[in-house]
Amino acid sequence: MTGKFEQVANGALILAALLFVAGPLAATVIAGLRADLARLAADPAVHAATMTSLVLALIAALLSVALSLALTMARRAVELRRSSSASPSLLERLLDTGAGFVLVVPPIVVGAGWFILLRQSGNVFAVAPIMVITVNAVMAMPFAIRAIRPAYDAASARHERLCASLGISGVNRFRLVDWPSIRRPMLMALAFAMALSLGDLGVIALFGSDSVQTLPYLLLARMGSYRTEDAAGLALFLGVLCLLLMMLVDNARRSR
Repeated sequence: MTGKFEQVANGALILAALLFVAGPLAATVIAGLRADLARLAADPAVHAATMTSLVLALIAALLSVALSLALTMARRAVELRRSSSASPSLLERLLDTGAGFVLVVPPIVVGAGWFILLRQSGNVFAVAPIMVITVNAVMAMPFAIRAIRPAYDAASARHERLCASLGISGVNRFRLVDWPSIRRPMLMALAFAMALSLGDLGVIALFGSDSVQTLPYLLLARMGSYRTEDAAGLALFLGVLCLLLMMLVDNARRSR
């Protein structure tokens, strides 16, 4: 009886979570299809915002994956130097959990802090691309590490002694040994980081301007001017863009 009740409770919880996520998505799709999508697709402002979003998201994702891989490799190197009987050092613990601390502070708070610091030094809007890239890259690191670290640690455990006996290290080791093992997780981490950056509104809401607009910023501007149909269409564009990105990365992972 307990097992039956547990199954029913789990099913009800999963269904509630599905409705919580699927409901807004369905509303966005329905409202977006009612918008004048042809006019939005031909709007130069939408073209510029889409290109800006893609470029900033790609750079932020590449930076996030590079930092995550460096942190993962550093933690593994410190772990290998530690004897099996010794407890992890403070440095190893920081490398292990340090990236997760960025989730404690929302991106809007980080962006607001930088806005306050930079407003005395000149035109803060000129550094908008740099702020969007760096903040989004750091905020995506916990998710990128979760994708990269298990594969890298498993590859290191399999190949560490062999690489040491053959004298393979540095770039040659990464190219010949590590990269084939972590290529797929890195592509997935890149897709997650890029999708997160594409949909972020925290930093760009502070640093955005007429010269630097992303799709979320343009969506917010259209909503602020009571052009709700255009905002719904842009939300649909953004959702489809993220979906195509994930499908493209998944296809690249499978084909390789």
